[in-house]
Amino acid sequence: MRSGSRNAEVFGGSAHSNIAIEFGFRGVGTTNSNSCASGTVSVGEALRYIRDDFADVIVAGGAEAPLTAITIGAFDIIKTMSRWAGDPTLACRPFDLLRDGFVMGEGGASLIVEELEHARARGARMYAEVLGYSLNNDAFHMTSPLPDGESCIRAMREALADAQLTPEQIDYVNAHASSTQLNDSTETTSIKQVFGEHVQRIAVSGTKGYYAHPLGATGAIEAAICALALDRQWIPPTINYENPDPACDLDIVPNHGRAAELNYVMSNSFGFGGINASVILGRVR
Repeated sequence: MRSGSRNAEVFGGSAHSNIAIEFGFRGVGTTNSNSCASGTVSVGEALRYIRDDFADVIVAGGAEAPLTAITIGAFDIIKTMSRWAGDPTLACRPFDLLRDGFVMGEGGASLIVEELEHARARGARMYAEVLGYSLNNDAFHMTSPLPDGESCIRAMREALADAQLTPEQIDYVNAHASSTQLNDSTETTSIKQVFGEHVQRIAVSGTKGYYAHPLGATGAIEAAICALALDRQWIPPTINYENPDPACDLDIVPNHGRAAELNYVMSNSFGFGGINASVILGRVR
């Protein structure tokens, strides 16, 4: 599937193949297709590959450019996209009472995930540590989450266990918060189940109001946001929040970010197909 040039053809695995060809990377390489959780899966699987000694350094990320008539039309048919008729910059409104569906976006992010001592030895600039990861499936519905959020709850709890942390040690959660009625309320309920009384002391923001929903790129972008939050000790806000929803009664950091002491943060990606992934990052010591 390659021509005589150095350009890889477009096929399922071409995302990582193009990077490998460009930079001469001959180690482990894989491309995953796990809907909205793909970027988070990339970061989490990089953690596993490094733990299992398959690599010292991995480029992990996600990118998607879905803004085509056929893609928008397909999602419109299943009535998951926003019908907001006002200012388009206000259409994506996570946790807001008037949210009415996600807004499709484009984007990408890559993170260099590296074995800690290897990074220290070369004097790498480190933003955060990747500490824990979990992946599962609802086995329920292609576009609707399990009503009781059981799989989302399990993803967060298993990521905590993988990181050897307790819920009380998490300072901030970057929620999937896709701006749909079902997702945001179900995720709120799931977060409450995982964190119990501690939920009153953690910040939970949904950052898609800034960049909409770039589907498979989302998890990588939000992992990068979490890494920067830890590095800068600053919590990004949930923007476009105007109407509180009693079903989403968390500290969602409305409209304005804030400085905070952050040691451990969680990023959730709960995608179509019932694919749920959570990753935990920690402050570099």
